[in-house]
Amino acid sequence: MIRLLDAENQTLHQFRDEDCPQYVILSHRWAEDPSEEVVYNDMAQFHDLSSSKAWKKAKSAAKLIGACRKVLETLRPDGVDVKHLWIDTVCIRQDNPMELSTAINSMFRLYREAYECLVYLADFPSANVQTLGQSDWFNRGWTLQELLAPRFQVTFCDRNWKYLGSRKSLAKELTRRTGIGSYYLHNLRPSPSISERMSWMAGRKTTVPEDTAYCLLGLFDVNMPLLYGEGKERAFLRLQEEIMKYSDDHTLFVWKNEDGYPAGTSPDGSGLLAHSPDCFRSTGHYRRYPDPENSRPYQMTNKGIAIDLRLRVLGDGDKPLANTYKPLANTFIAPLNCRDDNMESAGVYLQQKPGSLCCRIWPDKIALLREPHRGELQSIYVKDWDGIAEFDIMQKERITGEWIDRFREHTFYDADGKERPHAKEKWDYVLQLMAKDPSPRMVEQLAQRTGQPSTHGE
Repeated sequence: MIRLLDAENQTLHQFRDEDCPQYVILSHRWAEDPSEEVVYNDMAQFHDLSSSKAWKKAKSAAKLIGACRKVLETLRPDGVDVKHLWIDTVCIRQDNPMELSTAINSMFRLYREAYECLVYLADFPSANVQTLGQSDWFNRGWTLQELLAPRFQVTFCDRNWKYLGSRKSLAKELTRRTGIGSYYLHNLRPSPSISERMSWMAGRKTTVPEDTAYCLLGLFDVNMPLLYGEGKERAFLRLQEEIMKYSDDHTLFVWKNEDGYPAGTSPDGSGLLAHSPDCFRSTGHYRRYPDPENSRPYQMTNKGIAIDLRLRVLGDGDKPLANTYKPLANTFIAPLNCRDDNMESAGVYLQQKPGSLCCRIWPDKIALLREPHRGELQSIYVKDWDGIAEFDIMQKERITGEWIDRFREHTFYDADGKERPHAKEKWDYVLQLMAKDPSPRMVEQLAQRTGQPSTHGE
């Protein structure tokens, strides 16, 4: 079933899928305050309220009427008479969880099957299409699929409903603003890699945190239950787990944690799955490149992702890490079955634990490999590592060897080199804290407690 708005009289009607008439679908921004939008429950008295400028939802009502008028006034070259409109605000019962879940899981199809997608840029007053990208429409998560899903025409209008251009005629401006290749905008539909599709979402926002994942369901042709309240990161992890069931594209694992965590210390960066689409911001240029000797399936288990990867010794002829990283025991590069535009393959850094368990370290780095098919093929489990990993031990050694010496030198001794009062007690206290938490965060806390400026990051 599909609910559509009759553009002539602004009344809602339901149709079975097989009886669905041609319809135009609206892409727009919700009001900053969602309570100011006209929704399904308002439509019973819409005509009585929409004429009142004092109505809280008057601006939204004007948008709805403007859309209806645009649908009816547009002359179509093929002579098709279209008088129905689909708009998410009124065609979905937002207070019905089952209907909302069904609508979101079928949203991509709704846009794909529409006769036309009408994009309304309420914040864009100018006819200068070169500044089109300034509209906030391009910053939102849901509008990504609304740009790509429609099979037919996508039409852009300014805030006065004046025609700006089509997806085809504005392809150059759209590509420049979104980073999406014009061949996708022209609907030629080559198959983009997972990391490329994820990179299109990087930087976009949604009002509801979980929608960061839910708005991508159609783009990856997967379905899953909506669990509002689970949080943005959990929803995005579930999305990636669902993608894994249908795709063996290793670019799913080609991401970099660039959100400011100290390298290797973020719990979100110690598995193979990313915690946000933003992690794919700079890795959209990788393409699937199968290993002829490794086409084995992988899956999520209660021990992590069970996967077969080649493990090669860190630094074995590959591009070196930054000087701040030192080789660790049981640390390897795991080549992935993908390559970039320079034909260099990507790899991630793994540290192997007992029992075939591995965790990813240095999640802000991607290894670049010229010979990806070197290395011993092993069956491993990759997951977030609970507890102090070897990387943390290395951090503790660095702290003990560099930072703590400075604390001891400047905090426990005076300018003449004489020991300050209670120096031994203070030093024992520092060591106790370091034994509990060797992370750089503790260095910051110690600096505050002892009055010594932090040296972390020097």
